[in-house]
Amino acid sequence: MNTNRAKLEWNEKYSVGVELIDNQHKVMFATINDLIDAIDATPTKEVLRSIIDKLVEYKRFHFVTEEKYFREFAYAGTEDHIAKHQMFDTMLTKLQEESGDDTIMLAFGLVDFLEDWLVNHLMTADQAYKECFMKHGLK
Repeated sequence: MNTNRAKLEWNEKYSVGVELIDNQHKVMFATINDLIDAIDATPTKEVLRSIIDKLVEYKRFHFVTEEKYFREFAYAGTEDHIAKHQMFDTMLTKLQEESGDDTIMLAFGLVDFLEDWLVNHLMTADQAYKECFMKHGLK
């Protein structure tokens, strides 16, 4: 089931200047790419579910990391950014509900959603906190 889908490639323009957070973003890119590879390899539902679960867990871990620094640094955009994280969670839940037990449909929907959402989020919302985080000494 080859999708001929291009993989996500990390680009320094996505960097927020904080190694910890950039590395977390890179893990998300790699996990999305793992999902693309799995789809192309005609995987079992268990393989897809494992990658999807890893992505969901890692996303949760990443959001907690960012939100901890928002509070610690009294970031002015905290509420707006957390709302974006919550919208992501809502969309993820919707995708899961719409696909039901169809893991392959969920995998395709998730890749489509994440390719757009992640890049857009990195280029807009995450760039907005870059100055605040760096001002507080995160590198």
